[in-house]
Amino acid sequence: MSTLQQAAIKLNITQNDPNFALDAIETQALIFKKKLFSKVLDPIKENPQNIDNYRTVTVKCLYPSCRKTWLNQRVYHSTSNYITHYKTSHKAFNIGRILNQLDDIDSSDFTESSQASNNTTITDVFARQRASKRPISPDNEKFNLIKFKKLLLNFIILNNISFRAVSSKSFKELLLYLSNQIPPLYYQTLKNDLNSIYLEKKSLIKEELQDNIKSNSGFSLTLDAWTVINQDSYLGITIHFINKNFVVILGWYH
Repeated sequence: MSTLQQAAIKLNITQNDPNFALDAIETQALIFKKKLFSKVLDPIKENPQNIDNYRTVTVKCLYPSCRKTWLNQRVYHSTSNYITHYKTSHKAFNIGRILNQLDDIDSSDFTESSQASNNTTITDVFARQRASKRPISPDNEKFNLIKFKKLLLNFIILNNISFRAVSSKSFKELLLYLSNQIPPLYYQTLKNDLNSIYLEKKSLIKEELQDNIKSNSGFSLTLDAWTVINQDSYLGITIHFINKNFVVILGWYH
């Protein structure tokens, strides 16, 4: 029996224990925290030593009058199918706006706003959307340069935009129109900031990998090789594993 199979059986036994419970709602994925969906544990499976007898959950969409339900879902599962359901079946509700508005780039930057919105329900959010199509941005909020740079870097990375775009005249005019508090930006400065964030995250990832090795757990690697139009060759490596808290780490890409 492989190390991964042993880890899967160990996870089965843990999740099928009578005292096992789902994570607190505050630590679950944003779609559950904001009450867009509900997640309930299914009954305990017999013979958890069987690798196929993993504990499951039932997920329901909480959009008014929607009866969409997903059965036999793994306890720790991807949320992409649920988000896709919202985008295709509930187009009047802009779930992308909600996810983008509350996405944590750095939790310390959003402590005040996230605490204020923890009790928000889907009905509250839907009502706000009908009242205004623009994201909420309090007029009395002070400009935070660190937060702004992180948001800008997130925008550049997710949209695959060149760093040189921030030095263009049109981009500078856009920023000046939005606020005269924004200082001049240079692509080399942003690249340095990004490198600092990369080194910080790299250190955290290395620590988690080392913890996984110390617990005698295994890893699963997938490879993807390709050649671009200018004949440069690349090799992508993705790692997946179950950490010491029995949480499935879906992967890091290099």
